[in-house]
Amino acid sequence: MRKFLVAVFCIFSVMTVFGADNKDRLLTVIFTNDGHGMAWKFDEPHNPGIGGLAAQKTLVDNIRAEVQGKGGSVLVLSAGDITLGDPRSNICENIPMVEGMNLVGYDAMAIGNHEFDFGFEAFKKMQETAKFPFLSANMYKEGGEESIGKNYIEKKMDDGLKVAVLGLTTRETESISSQGLKGNITMSDPVETAKLWVPILKKKNDVVIVLSHLGFYDSDKSFDGYEGDNYLAKAVQGIDLIVGGHTQRQLASPVKIGDTHIVQTEGLGKWVGRIDFYFQGTKIVKTDYKLYPINLKEKTDKGYKFVGEEIKENKAMVDMLNGFKCEFSTKQIGTIDRDLEGADDIARKKEVELGDIITDIMREKTKADIALLNGGSIRQSLKKGAVTEKDIYSIFPFQDTVYTAELTGAQIQEVLDFFAQKGIGAGGFLQVSGIEMKILKGDALDVKVAGKPLEKGKKYKVALNSFIANGGDGYAMLRDVKSKKDTAYLLSSILVDYMKANGTFAKTKVGRIKIYNK
Repeated sequence: MRKFLVAVFCIFSVMTVFGADNKDRLLTVIFTNDGHGMAWKFDEPHNPGIGGLAAQKTLVDNIRAEVQGKGGSVLVLSAGDITLGDPRSNICENIPMVEGMNLVGYDAMAIGNHEFDFGFEAFKKMQETAKFPFLSANMYKEGGEESIGKNYIEKKMDDGLKVAVLGLTTRETESISSQGLKGNITMSDPVETAKLWVPILKKKNDVVIVLSHLGFYDSDKSFDGYEGDNYLAKAVQGIDLIVGGHTQRQLASPVKIGDTHIVQTEGLGKWVGRIDFYFQGTKIVKTDYKLYPINLKEKTDKGYKFVGEEIKENKAMVDMLNGFKCEFSTKQIGTIDRDLEGADDIARKKEVELGDIITDIMREKTKADIALLNGGSIRQSLKKGAVTEKDIYSIFPFQDTVYTAELTGAQIQEVLDFFAQKGIGAGGFLQVSGIEMKILKGDALDVKVAGKPLEKGKKYKVALNSFIANGGDGYAMLRDVKSKKDTAYLLSSILVDYMKANGTFAKTKVGRIKIYNK
């Protein structure tokens, strides 16, 4: 009898210890990436009033209420690059974006490369304003001993589930954000850093999430040699979820490598992602995934219709954001000694000096071989005399950013032939840098790059504005280019920076495109 009671006691003890770990649990991760200062709703061509933190807050509040009503837990995460987009946010040093994320209720954010574009002091101001931690385990203050943010966070949910979130930042930061770093930061290899931290976090937690600002590529590395999330998942065991950013790659479903799920959206706050993990005890038994469009629209014969359901804007968020006075500066930043034509009815018909200037600056900024810009994106000329920030921002009504891509000569020829076929007057009429050509009867002929004939088998680095990079004006051949990457440099911002640094726009070589009718 005594042995029987001892046995029952042991079984009861085991059930007491492990029974709690055998219950069903739900963890919902709500995620965004590459918000790029788009705190307010904004317009795209044929897509007005999209995105914005006010609609995002409404959606997140609804998801949180739904999940908590089921007894589940919620984490709200950003994979970084919250700066450098809407000019209003730039003018106010991105504080509207940070305050908006506070109001949404973010739990953590990975530090992205563009967080430093306005200087190290502006970065620290954002960090101090945030009510959520900035994470990066491979980024340190000068000297390499103290992390610039936090390495990770650990959370114990109400149902007992223990979750760790580790931050990683691309080493590309060292080359593309040096203006803001200026020796204040040193970096280590992100994959080797993950190999160090993930096993430690896995021992203490049920779930390990990596907030990654490395990028997602179709191969292990980007065309310029930086490892991405797919390589990270292969190289480091024990990661349950990678919430990715940097490449703004819309993943319609999670990419699963081993036991690791990888997710990412196209950024700019146009989508909010959600992945649900269902547990039995601490074992993942099921996942669900959804991307929510934030008031995206489709144009119809009768106007516009919403993609999915309309999301109402949260009034508290609207009021808070509208309380910021982020106005364009009318202070002179430089001068020009001649009028620069640029209105789109002109830039759609011929090469214009303003188009040459813009593409030259795009090419110089990205260290590309070639730069291409659709003339329809330039909407205003610049008058001789004093130039202000407001003047330059007025050139571009849309928030076009600069993409880079690695294209073969054959791919470039396809783009140029399409341009030649569109003809004079089309929005897709190209302004170019680093390249010369003749247009004759719908063909691009005698194409030269840096004075040498275009080689069809050679690979070239090309800078593009985001509109055509994503297939706008009929450039469908660019939409699915796997190597392309959004630098997030706003066209207007890089022109402002150039003017501030040089005091004027240098005269350019005109005659890059020669059009023959017969």
